[in-house]
Amino acid sequence: MPELPEVETVSQGIKSKLLNCKINKVLVKRRDLRFKMDSKFEQKILNTKIYDVSRRAKYILIHLNNGLTIIIHLGMSGRIAIDSLSSSEKKFKHTHLEIFMSNKKKMKFIDPRRFGSVLLCETENIDKHKLIKNLAPEPLTVKFNKTYLFLALKGRSADIKSIIMNQFIVVGVGNIYASESLYKAKIKPNRSAKSLSPLECDRLVKSIKKVLKRSIKLGGSSINDYSLVDGNLGFFQREFEVYGKEGKFCTKKTCHSRILRIVIAQRSSFYCDNCQK
Repeated sequence: MPELPEVETVSQGIKSKLLNCKINKVLVKRRDLRFKMDSKFEQKILNTKIYDVSRRAKYILIHLNNGLTIIIHLGMSGRIAIDSLSSSEKKFKHTHLEIFMSNKKKMKFIDPRRFGSVLLCETENIDKHKLIKNLAPEPLTVKFNKTYLFLALKGRSADIKSIIMNQFIVVGVGNIYASESLYKAKIKPNRSAKSLSPLECDRLVKSIKKVLKRSIKLGGSSINDYSLVDGNLGFFQREFEVYGKEGKFCTKKTCHSRILRIVIAQRSSFYCDNCQK
């Protein structure tokens, strides 16, 4: 599933290619995604201009000049592709939406499993939308800091990995980045959340920010279905230190332990039993 760095990279890609462009044509091929698309989706966005593109958690927000915002969630297998209109444009199975732009480009929403969604909302009410209104702070903002995290963990006996993947605690820290961040912070993924000290919370916050920023810089992690809007791949997977590294030696030069794999909340978690406490 695309996580925060991947969604951020896609949002930046849409913005760089389609900002200030007019929507000339809309083709909806199927509406029965995770949430059914608006029956008048085409009419509501036709002839509008994209004046901004942003992200909230794992949602892509395409802001239009008629006061509406398109909310896109990629789900487990969704992706966005932007091609030039030509006879050589790439064809994709499971393309559910095509938006033709004034700069002779086409944006496609592709989703084999159809767990993603494309919704409309009034821009001024975006923070009140049912999918967004209860979301926690963004991890790359000042609101997500050591004090906030320490207070959020108080009284929580659940494991720390599950807690930092909870969208009501902090948004966008998915399975890959939770494992990588906990490794950098030297904290075992199955530690009780309430057992973390203020110093450990500080290390974890800094590690989450560092890992996410680095992944965004490298275009995200291209595993499974994910790619950038132009079809290129991200490269952060080349820098994984623990994720998917079961049985391999820890990357710390002073450590000779092998990476272990455990299952937490039905998800694989990877860690070094020597370096993480």
